Amino acid sequence: MEEKNTVKALDRYLSRTDVWGMAFGCMVGWGVFAMPGTTFLAVAGPMGTVVSMLIGVGIMLVIASNFSYLMGRSAITGGVYSIPKRHSGATMPF
Repeated sequence: MEEKNTVKALDRYLSRTDVWGMAFGCMVGWGVFAMPGTTFLAVAGPMGTVVSMLIGVGIMLVIASNFSYLMGRSAITGGVYSIPKRHSGATMPF
């Protein structure tokens, strides 16, 4: 029996509010890169800044591996956005 390789197009369903929320999150997240040079470096010195950045990298690797696991188990398109939307229902404001 021959298997057919079909590609399903991704569903797109981000509203203007969703895009605004992601853009705002990116702006807030940018502080992670700007803060070490202005705050940590002056207080903790170069070595303290490097140690704090390495701890942050370790935490982000744990979070990324959890997201990777969740995305591998999800059969729907939309990535990280689709899982909370699916499990909390259509009444949630995201």
